[in-house]
Amino acid sequence: MDTVSCLNPGQLRGQGKEGEELCPYKNRHTKNRKTIVINCKECESESSLNDPDCRRKIFGILRKEVHADCLVLSRLYERDYEGKALESLYTLAGFRESVIGYGGMKMVTGPCTRPEKSECLGERKDFMEILVENAEYDPMKARLALSMFIQAKGLKKVPQDSLECAGCSEQFYQLLCEMLEKSPFLPNMPVKIPALQNHDFSVPAGETGCSAENLLADTSGELAPGDMQHNPTQAPAKTLKSLFQQGENGIKRRQGRGGREGRVERVGESLATNGGTNPDGSTTDVFFDYESRIKPHVRPPFSSSRIYTEAPRNTEFLECYDISSRDERDERVLEISIYRYTDRPEKLYMIRPPEYNLRPEELRLLEKVRKRMIRHRPGDLAFTDPAGARKYFRSMAREFLLEELLDGEKSVSPEELESYSDLLARYTNGLGIVEDLLSDPRVTDVYINAPADLNAVHVVLEGEECVSNVFLSQDDLDALVSRFRTISGRPFGEAVPVLELNLEDFGVRVSVIGDPLSANGLAYAFRKHARAPWTLPKLINTGSISAFSAGFLSFLMDGQASVLIAGEVGAGKTSLLSAMLLEIPQKYRILTIEDTHELPIEKLQGLGWKVQGMSSHSSVLKSGAEISPETALRAALRLGSSSLVIGEVRGPEVKVLYEAMQVGQAGNSVIGTIHGSSAENVYERIVHTLGVPPASFKATDAVIICSTIRPGGSMQKLKRVSQIAEITGSTIENPEPGELFTDIMTYDAARDSLFPGEVLEQGQSELIGKIALKWGISIDQALKNIEIRTRIKEKIAEEGKRRPDLLEAEAVSEANNIFWLLMDSMKSRDKTGFKPGFESETGKGSGTEAGIETGVKAGIETGTKSEIGSKINFTPGFETDFETDFETNFETNFETDFEADFEELYSRWEKWFENFARAYPGA
Repeated sequence: MDTVSCLNPGQLRGQGKEGEELCPYKNRHTKNRKTIVINCKECESESSLNDPDCRRKIFGILRKEVHADCLVLSRLYERDYEGKALESLYTLAGFRESVIGYGGMKMVTGPCTRPEKSECLGERKDFMEILVENAEYDPMKARLALSMFIQAKGLKKVPQDSLECAGCSEQFYQLLCEMLEKSPFLPNMPVKIPALQNHDFSVPAGETGCSAENLLADTSGELAPGDMQHNPTQAPAKTLKSLFQQGENGIKRRQGRGGREGRVERVGESLATNGGTNPDGSTTDVFFDYESRIKPHVRPPFSSSRIYTEAPRNTEFLECYDISSRDERDERVLEISIYRYTDRPEKLYMIRPPEYNLRPEELRLLEKVRKRMIRHRPGDLAFTDPAGARKYFRSMAREFLLEELLDGEKSVSPEELESYSDLLARYTNGLGIVEDLLSDPRVTDVYINAPADLNAVHVVLEGEECVSNVFLSQDDLDALVSRFRTISGRPFGEAVPVLELNLEDFGVRVSVIGDPLSANGLAYAFRKHARAPWTLPKLINTGSISAFSAGFLSFLMDGQASVLIAGEVGAGKTSLLSAMLLEIPQKYRILTIEDTHELPIEKLQGLGWKVQGMSSHSSVLKSGAEISPETALRAALRLGSSSLVIGEVRGPEVKVLYEAMQVGQAGNSVIGTIHGSSAENVYERIVHTLGVPPASFKATDAVIICSTIRPGGSMQKLKRVSQIAEITGSTIENPEPGELFTDIMTYDAARDSLFPGEVLEQGQSELIGKIALKWGISIDQALKNIEIRTRIKEKIAEEGKRRPDLLEAEAVSEANNIFWLLMDSMKSRDKTGFKPGFESETGKGSGTEAGIETGVKAGIETGTKSEIGSKINFTPGFETDFETDFETNFETNFETDFEADFEELYSRWEKWFENFARAYPGA
């Protein structure tokens, strides 16, 4: 009752005034997050925590809007306060509430009859009002003043003979101590003190704005007298008066209120012995630097996602590198830094886009153009074509930028204009910051877990999952899914909470799930495809396969074997499959069936392969407008003899596939991927889960297992081929999986490589025998064939360490073509006993032989003369050496040993490759 009855009416008026003078703001709610957005665009203040008026208004809004998750100061840049920073602001704003309750307490206890009562009462009330006013906008200074007042015994000295006054003063001090103890634990703040000629602080003379981090003994804002004064009996009182007399503390504003100015002055006079002034008449200013300790996350207005630009303290730097824009016209460079956490087994992936450090004039220009682009509504643009839409928006941004620059009589370089145009297109029609993450060639996957605004984006960096410094906002997530729905033409909502599509322009497969499947909001998974097809030599250099296994896989593909590639998600199944397609001779037709396009069909077609792609509906959601995999497979079987490639074997279409394989309807060979961790696991799934009869399963020739290996149990993940097993010709009707498979090659973790099994070393492989029989050669000749292929792949891989362009599909395909041409030449000679293309004793060679020789010569001449300016295959004059070698080496002794033939084949191929490598573009 005493508190209510004694409550100062002026404090109530101050609360009403605070509510009227608050900055304009709005609340933004999402499912898991409340954000306060303060509009600072029209404010004349600095929009800074170091500005007293801004602080007062921010604290007032926080006292009114409790339990927010983020505070945004929206000006030229968006400044986001969240987490510990926002918690500190709430704590500072709450200090006033902890102080204001003591304003209604009795300042003078007991029935005092002394004539000084009114003066003591006024002095103490003035102190409390001043303290409350300081707490409203500068709680750190108010708490420091309270602490110093208690330590310095700052009340007017009582008569020495008055025990009553001494007891009353002591009770008031105890009240202040209780207030100090019950006040919230304020965060530690750096203090800046201007230079004084006659100073009492331990700050070097002549320095201005020096940081005095140790002014406070603890994070509660306590004074540390020994660190800040030479004269401990004078400095607290002098500093306290200066704190209360600064223009920002409101004391001067209080002068003239009903004659109270005299009391205020007397408060200062009673606290200072020397007037609290410097020789030049200035007052001491203790300035708390809120901005340096409570730091926001700064972002441009066109991106509502948050990027933390400073690494946490619990990390250690590992490496950094730059990545350039995928557009050659844009010289935009992204800085990437990798850190390691010191308290958990995880890495931090930090990306720093340059637009987060734009100059103010650049940001104003881009924001003005962006708003024009948002208002623009093109009527003739097909947004389902991402590449076309991107080009359109980039051109529009360039046009608007030039108009704004001309109107403002400003200029930029052509490079800057392209960079600005691409930036605007990225944040209006592109993927924003996600596009930057996907542009890193070392990143293979990007995961966004719900709720996305509370969970950092995760990236898979060369097989290792890392947390990033990127937090996507709900607005960005909603914009992305709307764009994906438009591009795919597929429904997405509560009735259909899954969306899958391919973004060909980015080489990415996207999966999105939403409510009710994802109760906390939208979640995304971006899986990158290789922009350039994988090759076996490239996989050798990454350690995924050994050189011998590459030669063996090349032999299987050339031998039209039916192969299943199995492994867990992200183990490299599709990468290996695309590399193996390059080992199928170009003369054979290939049909592919995929629900999500991951195989490089267009690239293979551009290199000369006869590939026909077919699409089936998604494995997750079925749409009436899409063809089922079973129907697509039956259609493929009717398109003639060809190698059949199944993107993923997963459903009832498997029965149709194995039925076709068993009767030979599938054509040359069947290759597909399937989920499984071992050959036995693949058998169990196909036979027992998908219902394929065991006898039909034997139509499979081999099973290849891809695995992710964690060497030594570390967090690093390596993609490796861990097993290659053949299907034996067992006569058992219902064999056990262990009786059906024989390991051809197995992975040795100690040596991190694939090694041949006993069946291969002893030449007892049934699969090799099957292909040898089909080719009409012996087992020894087949093994020598594998050996030569191994040496060829190893040669390309070794040269590719110095020249990475030789590992790409263009160079590997040409090397394979020359090998097949040389093989055909050798087979024709072995068959006829005559040197191809040369006259026999009767005068003429066979038409077939002549045709082969003509083909070899034509290939050489074409590769030399027609492509010498762009993709040179031979150096000038090499074709003559090549023909001379034929004449010299095959003129006599046609019945040579096959090993010598293969050695001669490799020798000629090696000579060709060395010349090819020297003349290849970029050499």
